[in-house]
Parts: sequence; structure tokens; C-alpha cells
Amino acid sequence: MAPRECKGPRLFVEGLCERGAIKPNSLLPLSPKDSHYLKDVLRLPVGTLVEIGDPNSGDTFTATIASFADGGILSIVSKNDAPTTDRSIILLFALCKGQKNELITDWATELGCSQIIFWQAERSIVRLKNDADADAKSLKFSKAALAAAQQSRQVRPPTVHVTTSLAKALSLLPATPDLLKISCSLEQEAPPLEELTSQLKAGAPICIVIGPEGDLTPEELASLSEHGFKAASLGRQVLRSELAAVTAIVTAKAAR
Repeated sequence: MAPRECKGPRLFVEGLCERGAIKPNSLLPLSPKDSHYLKDVLRLPVGTLVEIGDPNSGDTFTATIASFADGGILSIVSKNDAPTTDRSIILLFALCKGQKNELITDWATELGCSQIIFWQAERSIVRLKNDADADAKSLKFSKAALAAAQQSRQVRPPTVHVTTSLAKALSLLPATPDLLKISCSLEQEAPPLEELTSQLKAGAPICIVIGPEGDLTPEELASLSEHGFKAASLGRQVLRSELAAVTAIVTAKAAR
């Protein structure tokens, strides 16, 4: 009889599958950080079922907490079946002020985005000092995405990048022929997003651009057009950028 699906909390373990064959009844030592997360943050007792995953491969395993002694040990129960792959959604989001970027990281991760790319738009209030500043924010947001992916039980956390320009952000897009590229627009003549996503083939990926609250400049719009992006409307209302991102992602996920 196949083991029942584990409904316990999910924990991503970096390099899990690189440690060798993970077989039933094999023991997996935990890092101090992961042990602290299970014992002190989630307050799970020994014997609790948990789900561990490799953030790179997407493989997941059911395990039990065998002990918290000597840093913590998990006992592998079984490898889980590969889940059905959802449509890949990439979000290009212009940097916002305050905590909105962290909020977008959480929401986009929980909604299943595979890649989140922030960039400093011409009208972004946030100004990055240099590439090192962008890299530091990439690391910070990646940690937030990992936590959100564990909480929402994603197969793997999204890749997160912060860049200093739209050109650098566009260079990070995959060279996928069937990638539908959408730029959410305030232009009255732009077709509804639902109209464009209805053209998606089954499983085809989509990339969504959300500009700053001051909107994209004519130069940025021209650059997006040159890279094959199509303008799309989210409706007559003018939404805040974080709400626009959520609306666009939900619409993309609903496309069949």
C-alpha cells in the first residue's frame, strides 16, 4: 500500500539530493538552523511527520523527527510522487518603497510564481546604490521567498533577483519560445489581460511586468515592446502596484 500523503510542515534542505541516495529508514542529520526551525519555531515533538524537499530538484520526501539530540536527526519514510507541474509564472516587479517588496515576495511565492525579478525603474522611489546593493537585496528577498515557500508548501522556492535596470531584468528571462510576455498597462486601448491569457497553450509559461506607481516611462514601454511584450489592462480602476501584481498572477493562474 502506498504511503499516505504527508500533510505535515515542509522544510527545504539545501543540497538534499546531492548527499546521496535518500532511502527509507536512512537518517538525515539536520543543520542547527533547520533543527531550530522545527523544534523552537514550529515546536514539533519527536515523532512528527514532516515533508522535506530539495529546493533545486523539487524532489520531496516524507520523514519523521527521530531526535533533537546532537543537532537533530530525521528518519526518511518514503519519497513522494512528483506533483503536477503548474504553469510557470515569472513576475517582473518595479521596486517600491517601504516593505512592499517583501510583501510582494511573500505573495508571489505563495501564489506559485517560479521567478521574481525586481528592477529599479526610472520612476521607482527606491534607488539602489550599485550592483552590490542589488545583490544584498536579492539575498534578503530570497530568504523571505524560502520561508514563504515552506509555509505555503510549494514544490520549490522561486528564484529571486534584484537588478539596477530593466535591461538587466530582461536579460534574466528564459529563452523559451512559447513564453507569453505581458506588460500591465494603464492605456485605455490595451486589451484585457484575460483576453491575452486565453491564448495560452496548456502549460505555456507567462511573464508579467508590473511598473511603479508612477507608471513606466515611454522609453521603458518601448524597450518592453522591442522584447515582445504585449500591453494588457487590469480593468478601469487604477490599482496600487502590489494589488496589480496579485490580480495579474491570479488571472494568469486561472488561464486554461
